Amino acid sequence: MRTLSHFGIPVASKPAEAAYIEPLKVSVTDYGKSANKIEFLYFEPDSPMHALVQKQAHVAYEVPCLKCELEGAKVLLEPLDCGDMVIAFVEEEGIAVELIERH
Repeated sequence: MRTLSHFGIPVASKPAEAAYIEPLKVSVTDYGKSANKIEFLYFEPDSPMHALVQKQAHVAYEVPCLKCELEGAKVLLEPLDCGDMVIAFVEEEGIAVELIERH
């Protein structure tokens, strides 16, 4: 069962207090500090992230089994260990969807 986590919105300039995720070349804000669960994302020009993630807003869900969610899915970003969680992006209904499994 998916649980809504946050909404990601790409922006044209790096937000203040954004954390940098080096492998993805993206700076992100802490959606936990947003009343509306919004994560702002600023991508470096050479970011390897898929265009759907870089150009459009995405929705993110926490899932109990990331591997199960990825079976048969159109994967945009293979699972990436981010310390306390593993994330992946898939395409559903023409948009990027982030899937998060907490450790």
